[in-house]
Amino acid sequence: MANLPHFIQYQGSKRNLTKHILQFLPKKINRLVEPFAGTAAISVVTSANHIAQTFWLNDLNKPLIELLELAIETPNEIADFYSELWNEQNADSLAHYFEIRSIFNKTNDPKLFLYLLAR
Repeated sequence: MANLPHFIQYQGSKRNLTKHILQFLPKKINRLVEPFAGTAAISVVTSANHIAQTFWLNDLNKPLIELLELAIETPNEIADFYSELWNEQNADSLAHYFEIRSIFNKTNDPKLFLYLLAR
């Protein structure tokens, strides 16, 4: 399960534990509730295994949840934004990173958060 494609390349401990967590779930779930979603590792694996069809994700990290919503609802928009932001790095990628981080810290813009997570 750890090699499933994942939107955000952060592999936290839940992603590494999904095969063990699945042992405690029913074979079919009407709706999976993931209260401490993080990057939604449990939702990804239950979807890939056709255990659940609908999901409710929650996390204290609001920009992260908003980023996941954008990825689901407007994937082309977030991909285009990320590509444009990535290509703005030019020669000084470190300065670019700190600039984006500064803007994110003021705005909590989830689109900027994707760039920070990827860097």
